[in-house]
Amino acid sequence: MSRLIFSPISIWVLFALILLVVIGLPLLFFGLIGAALGNLGFGFWMIVLLIIAIVVGSFINIPLGTLKPKDQKPKDEPTPRKPAGQYAPSMYDKMYRTDRFEPEPYTTSSEKHGTRISINVGGAVIPILISIYIIFMGAFGNISHDPWYLIKMVAALAITTICVYLAAKPVRGIGIATPFFVGPVVTLAAALILGGGFGLPAAGIAFVAGTLGTLIGADLLHLKDVPGKETSMLSIGGAGTFDGIFLTGIITALIASF
Repeated sequence: MSRLIFSPISIWVLFALILLVVIGLPLLFFGLIGAALGNLGFGFWMIVLLIIAIVVGSFINIPLGTLKPKDQKPKDEPTPRKPAGQYAPSMYDKMYRTDRFEPEPYTTSSEKHGTRISINVGGAVIPILISIYIIFMGAFGNISHDPWYLIKMVAALAITTICVYLAAKPVRGIGIATPFFVGPVVTLAAALILGGGFGLPAAGIAFVAGTLGTLIGADLLHLKDVPGKETSMLSIGGAGTFDGIFLTGIITALIASF
């Protein structure tokens, strides 16, 4: 009897392809990071050290403090549960918890102790240091000889900050969530317009505006909205290498440098 299901390739070839994807994608990703940093004027060994520092720093969070929750009246006992819809009362309603009732408003850990704020080394601290370095490079004319270059960089930073701030929303149980495409699209457009098209000046503007604009607009300006969102801990740049703060700067700088 003929087989109804068969593999068109050998199992070893399939295994090799999976291994290639698992190994190749991270190498491609870090290659893109290296290309972006190289286009910004960093040397080979500096790029290697930065990538290692970013990867290792992704596992390190530096505590900054605690956001205290808003004053709440103490509750002696939980508020009675309310029905979530129409139902027929039953003698079993008090014996079993059912999803016909809304959750009981018990005080969460974040409401009792506040939200602990920390900053990730790989996802925020190192990108901030790179941005400061690029700003100094621009101030001394190593990126562009345009006397208005720093003013254009600040303008792009302000545009990105405002747009990301308006797009970012506090999400209960998560923290601050931002649509991924907002930061890169706005940053790239501002960098290309203010930087005079593709090239090193636009790449410098893109990295600084994308990194610091996302940090300020999504995280810092929304810190006041975090308490009360049932988030016990918030890490700025907490996704490390894949955080929006870092990725926005890297992606836009890479595209703008062409």
